[in-house]
Amino acid sequence: EVNGWTVWYERFGSGPKPVLLLSGAIGTGRTDFMPQLEGEYALDFEKFTIIAVEAPGWGRSRPPVRKYGINTYNNDAQCFHAVMGCLGYERYSIIGWSDGAKVALLMAVQYSQCVESMVLTAISTYVSDSCLKFFKSAQNIECWGEEKVNAYLKCYETKTEIQNLWNRFVRFAEFYNQYFPEDMYKNRYHLIQFPVLVLHGQRVSHFT
Repeated sequence: EVNGWTVWYERFGSGPKPVLLLSGAIGTGRTDFMPQLEGEYALDFEKFTIIAVEAPGWGRSRPPVRKYGINTYNNDAQCFHAVMGCLGYERYSIIGWSDGAKVALLMAVQYSQCVESMVLTAISTYVSDSCLKFFKSAQNIECWGEEKVNAYLKCYETKTEIQNLWNRFVRFAEFYNQYFPEDMYKNRYHLIQFPVLVLHGQRVSHFT
């Protein structure tokens, strides 16, 4: 229980190095990080302890429904940092994807004394016209592909539930640049004094 939210998490492995996984919009560890959790390329659970959290208002961190506004990402950062503290991890690394990468970067500047290293994938500090166009083109979850939808159904009860939450996120994306007219990390990047790997590409593979 953090900031009035019940934050769901899953723990994988028992290694000495804790790693926090932050998923993208409406996602979970089991939708966005399966290659890191299962299969040939999974992280070494003898070296790492993986904590996969579900953001307030998404996945199984409900109710209540997610609240959008200028404090959305700050609340995420506070909740995730508190979860790691409650689990006894004073220092940890973070892997963030998309919206989760935004939160990871915010945690890096707010809790720099606790973050040891960080991987950011598909991060953006504003929503471009092409990004918004993509969100809208993929707004109907029927275009995601059966495998992707089934992955989400492990954490949501119905397709309708997934569709409604995704609609709300796309609506938030439409107004993102009004909520955040400037880079929310502005003048704080110098606080990051640890290794950071940023991954970004042109191929969109979140939806198939």
